[in-house]
Amino acid sequence: MSIDAKRHSAAAAFVGLLILSVFWPAPIVVTNDVCCHAAVPVDDLSFLGREAPSYDVVFWCIAGLLAIAILQTGVWDGGRTYSPPTLFRPVREWADHKSALLLVLGAPCVALIWRFLDEPATALAESVQSEFTEALIRYLNRFGGGMNPALVVAFFLIAGFAYQSRRWVAYGVAMALSGALAGILVQIVKYAVGRSRPELWFGAFHHARTSASSFPSGHTVGAFALAGVLFLASPSRTMRATAFVLATAVGLSRILAFRHWTSDVAASALIGTFAAFVFTRALVTGLTTDSAPRS
Repeated sequence: MSIDAKRHSAAAAFVGLLILSVFWPAPIVVTNDVCCHAAVPVDDLSFLGREAPSYDVVFWCIAGLLAIAILQTGVWDGGRTYSPPTLFRPVREWADHKSALLLVLGAPCVALIWRFLDEPATALAESVQSEFTEALIRYLNRFGGGMNPALVVAFFLIAGFAYQSRRWVAYGVAMALSGALAGILVQIVKYAVGRSRPELWFGAFHHARTSASSFPSGHTVGAFALAGVLFLASPSRTMRATAFVLATAVGLSRILAFRHWTSDVAASALIGTFAAFVFTRALVTGLTTDSAPRS
């Protein structure tokens, strides 16, 4: 099997693992309902890494087996024929004028959304509530939070080194750094603004405690920080479109769940995309080939 075929197979298996993480521990619950009927501390509303960590062991075993399979089928030779991507380019590329332009144009848009669209959008979200939207919100929140961002980064790093894909390694490093930068910016802005969440009904401009701070959305920032790397750098149109749609869906779910105002999500998309742009320029731009020989 060629290296490209192995990469594609590993990517498909990882997508399956991500889907499983969103629905976990549903397989255990369904199996128990069908054959065992035992008293278990999890149900359909439980999700990975929260209510019953002991039941997550099976999932992490599956994830570990996938990692082992990737390493076993890889062509990593200890780095003798592989050079990782250049991690840092000149500082002038970090401060690229396009990234500054993104903030200059984006900030007024966020302000306009805050002023004119927050309340109507939240009212609209309230009017479309249903069992379907509640289920959609639940699964999208799981996809955009928890351990999934770390899983995505780990996959690109492990598979990139195993299959000697400099581009995948660069994706993983850029995602990790952009996620870290965006997370730091989020905490600074949250503390400075102290905006209450829509679900608290204190009003859009009430200064709430930090733990209840709504502006911006951490879930959305993380989604756009990671998806932004693929959207900006992936040569695959399908990959770019999928990354954008999933990140947008995570942001939309935060509005529908009344956890964030629309301007929170818009600002978060701006911050996440800015961080992704900075590190994509620094790590991925110009990287067109991998070191692994074709077979």
